[in-house]
Amino acid sequence: MITKVITQIKIEGFHYYPNAPKEVSFLSDKHRHTFTIKCAYKVKDLNREKEIFICRDEVNEYLNETFGNPCQFGSMSCEMIALEVLEFGQDDGMVSCEVWEEETGGAIVEL
Repeated sequence: MITKVITQIKIEGFHYYPNAPKEVSFLSDKHRHTFTIKCAYKVKDLNREKEIFICRDEVNEYLNETFGNPCQFGSMSCEMIALEVLEFGQDDGMVSCEVWEEETGGAIVEL
């Protein structure tokens, strides 16, 4: 059996896609999203081994310190943002990170 604790935050941020395909060329300009970031932590103890509020706050603080508020992700894709967060939380037991744009699409990076 595998058990995971999951956290979710919503953050405001900007990014752009420098080489956007012609059909979506507007994405090459800096644009805003409400990003939803979901992080999963593998746990063994079924009684609050990881406190959801603490994990959530640590990720939120890391993003604000690293990218500002609102976050300025530059040309980072959802995949790149997810990897960045996963690398931050890996030593604390994080095993996957999802980054969504307005809940319409995004990326998952898993260990």
